[in-house]
Amino acid sequence: MRRRVISVGSALLLAPFAFLALNWSAQLGWTKDGKKFSRGAKAASAAKQELINQELETLSGHTWAGNYYHGDGLGVNVALGLAPKSGFAFTWNGCLGLYDLNYGEAIEEDGRIKLVFKFPNDRRGFQGIAPELIPIVWGERHYLIPSDEVVSFANAVNAGFEPRESLWGRFLLRRGDEGKPAPGQPILPPEYSAYLLKEPIKAEILSIKASRLQNTTRITKVILNVGSAQRVKQGMEFYVYLPSSIAEWATITAVNSSNSEGEIVEYAVDENTPPPTLDWKLSTFAEMNR
Repeated sequence: MRRRVISVGSALLLAPFAFLALNWSAQLGWTKDGKKFSRGAKAASAAKQELINQELETLSGHTWAGNYYHGDGLGVNVALGLAPKSGFAFTWNGCLGLYDLNYGEAIEEDGRIKLVFKFPNDRRGFQGIAPELIPIVWGERHYLIPSDEVVSFANAVNAGFEPRESLWGRFLLRRGDEGKPAPGQPILPPEYSAYLLKEPIKAEILSIKASRLQNTTRITKVILNVGSAQRVKQGMEFYVYLPSSIAEWATITAVNSSNSEGEIVEYAVDENTPPPTLDWKLSTFAEMNR
């Protein structure tokens, strides 16, 4: 098997979605909750969304109310409508129809939106949504970022995947905001602001440690020649730019002052796929976005 070639600008950002798509038959193997997918539940969800839309018409300049979307236009199409009084309505649609739905109350607390679900919310496979979201304002754009994915959002900004030019993307963006300007950098909670970089960090592989292949996924530990002195932080992502045909990245797992350890996770590979080598060069900016 030959290594995958970068072909579109959203390939790396949507990689988690692509991995699910490669395993769709296994991921869709859950047992659907009969009550959640009943005709009555679908009607109640639609009625909730209508109430939300009506409330949105009365609001102007609200910092987080609105209709949001994230996905790839294929197996992942997540829609979330929410308003302070009417609550929220969530649906996940894909190639095979409706994968999940839920609705309930939306409570603002300490700058975060907490969703109170009518039905159990199971975040696995093609279903579920984060129970706590952080409103992020960037210029004229409004995002809702799961509280456990703020670092991932910062990585997407550093890589150049955000601000995106279309509605498709990994993070919930208010519908219509994809065409609005987002100058400078987004406003993140203070504890995450250091993850945003003014200039990309470039790195080389000092050494390659253990590598293991599990089914069609290979995880390789590497040591990079950059550390906290270069503003590297745990959880940051570095994308391979040389060789330019390799669509892989390393996630930082540990940081010292002058070097850091990361894991390169490769999907859809086998024992014949060449492993990472010392001549790979990486950057926090994904070169495909130039």
